[in-house]
Amino acid sequence: MTETRSTFGTFTRLTLAAAFPLGLIIARSAYVGELSGTFLMWNLFLAWLPLLFAAITIWAERRGLLLALLPAAAWLAFLPNAPYLVTDLMHLAANSRVPLLFDTVMLFSFALYGLALGLVSLRWMQTLVTRRWGRWLGWGFVLGALGAAGFGIYLGRYVRWNSWDLVTQPQLLLNDVLARLTSPILYWHTWAMTGLLAALLVFTYWLLTVLARSGSSAQGDGAR
Repeated sequence: MTETRSTFGTFTRLTLAAAFPLGLIIARSAYVGELSGTFLMWNLFLAWLPLLFAAITIWAERRGLLLALLPAAAWLAFLPNAPYLVTDLMHLAANSRVPLLFDTVMLFSFALYGLALGLVSLRWMQTLVTRRWGRWLGWGFVLGALGAAGFGIYLGRYVRWNSWDLVTQPQLLLNDVLARLTSPILYWHTWAMTGLLAALLVFTYWLLTVLARSGSSAQGDGAR
């Protein structure tokens, strides 16, 4: 029951936090006199799906492991959409209509929020795996998921595949993925960028765990 309340509380707080990046989009649109940044709002919606599927997985797992497999697979498929918002920083450019610093803050807030959504969902999934199969398998799961997410971000940004293609064009997507897996030298750029993105995700997840432990230590010291 305590874990469920904690999950719900985190979910609620992250929902409320969306007001900041969305507020910046609204302010920018009002400033230029037209709706702008619609792609960011769509990407933000997609970034929410991993957190939603992780919450469903936690709920389903308590009613049976088999019941949790489908939402867990959906979580992994959509996980890259959350940190994908980091790559939207590529859209940053000088614009005479809007101060560059404003766009910098706006894009950074979306990137940071996307990372938070993805990494919190991973934290939930790691807790589930650790509870069932132990700490080491839990961390192995984290590294595997972050590696897969790095690959997914690459496919989305450079090859323009997206998570929906798993349903709408599964054969074409599978053929492309297999080609890159079986010919790593030919597709060296794929794996170089995947490694870079995965390293960034591992680094930020490590920072998240440090902050979480720091908060726990501070609470423990305060209770003494």
